[in-house]
Amino acid sequence: MATSASISIQGDTLTLSGVLDHESVLDIDQQGQQWLLESQTREYKLDLGAITYSSSAGIALLLGWLRIAQQQQKTLQFLHMPASMIALANVGGLEDLLV
Repeated sequence: MATSASISIQGDTLTLSGVLDHESVLDIDQQGQQWLLESQTREYKLDLGAITYSSSAGIALLLGWLRIAQQQQKTLQFLHMPASMIALANVGGLEDLLV
């Protein structure tokens, strides 16, 4: 079964929608990295309200983007994180970083 996630970018806000799993994050990771590296903005927002499902691969994706933002001395704020992703972050002890 093919899964998919999509990205839309409007200014300083990137919106993720769909399913974040080991398959779909590979398709969108590069787009998010490019957005963080090429934009001149210092403060970014990542809207997760349209995520329908996320495995731990989605959490890993967010951590990777957060690392890139920090390396670029930029801030990345997560908005509308689904409860299931919050639960994954809590289990991994990552709530201070992501929630």
